[in-house]
Amino acid sequence: MVLNWSLGVIIGFISVIPCALATILTLIQYFKDKYSHLKYLAGMWASLTTWIVFQGIGDLLLDKKIHLICFYSIIIMGYYANLFVDSITRDSIDLFKMILMTIVSSVVVILSFSSDAVIIKWDATTPYPTFHGNFRTAALIQMVFLVSVSFYGNMKVFLHTPKHLRFYSFLNIFGTYLWGLQPLWIQFTHLEKQFPGIATGSMAIGMLIIAIVFIKEPKLAYILPFKVYRIIIMDTKSGIILFKHDWNELKAEGSENIFSGMIQAISKMFDKTINKGNIRNIKFDEAILTLRISQTSPIACILISSSVSKTLRSSFKDFSKEAFHDYENEEESLIKEDYKKGNDILEKYFPFVPSLD
Repeated sequence: MVLNWSLGVIIGFISVIPCALATILTLIQYFKDKYSHLKYLAGMWASLTTWIVFQGIGDLLLDKKIHLICFYSIIIMGYYANLFVDSITRDSIDLFKMILMTIVSSVVVILSFSSDAVIIKWDATTPYPTFHGNFRTAALIQMVFLVSVSFYGNMKVFLHTPKHLRFYSFLNIFGTYLWGLQPLWIQFTHLEKQFPGIATGSMAIGMLIIAIVFIKEPKLAYILPFKVYRIIIMDTKSGIILFKHDWNELKAEGSENIFSGMIQAISKMFDKTINKGNIRNIKFDEAILTLRISQTSPIACILISSSVSKTLRSSFKDFSKEAFHDYENEEESLIKEDYKKGNDILEKYFPFVPSLD
């Protein structure tokens, strides 16, 4: 068996290194922080790495069947891309996009069984397998849809990104161009014939850039799904605010003591009339108040946000537990004495919340 050690094959195998690195780094960060967008991003990178590996092997062996596996991995990547985009742009999954992806992907799978779905390009600088005919058309439509969803989602984040995060958001857009738009353009213009491996190398660099961006600046993933306004620690007996932090301006007049008094009065009223435990949420038209009240000490934590996600709820729970523990175990609570303690635990549990104002 003669191996087709072309420039494209060599670049492809070299590109596996940054692809695998992007996947591993993203997975490590996911297991550390448990942010859902990192889980979906790791799934995207694992699928794209599979594409590059099997494309390299298929080109090396000039094997049509092995090359076909690439397109099945891209189908899987399409679902991860939808989930990733939804996780950074909205608070729920867009079922319409998932249904469209399923329809397009089903057509790709059906047409992949055609005898001429993959052919060998013998007229290229160096021979390589490539998709062909109706299968090529369906696969390109699926890729265009996948890349369009990804680029639209990341561009939407970029347009809403505050100035202090704009550089990282631009890098994210550039990375999306490299792994998505540029390889598509190369496919449509058949540049792979003259420049073997250019698409693979572009994808690998783009993957690594985006992985580093979201690891370095997780706030990018939380610009659109919700807006966090304020977090408060208050004494439920006196109504005194012990700690307050604003991420975004609350456009409402009134003193903090009036606000804390309202929370105090509502909590007592429901406790006496309904007696079914503490209030957890108070919903307004454009905001949600999330509360956690200590069972052993006169202290409560309050979070004001436009909506509440699983990540935000979990972080608020951990923040409250540490605040309660600090209050209960200090003769003179550090929360009362020094605002720095509140800022420390705030940074510990809410590093992903951006300030937009």
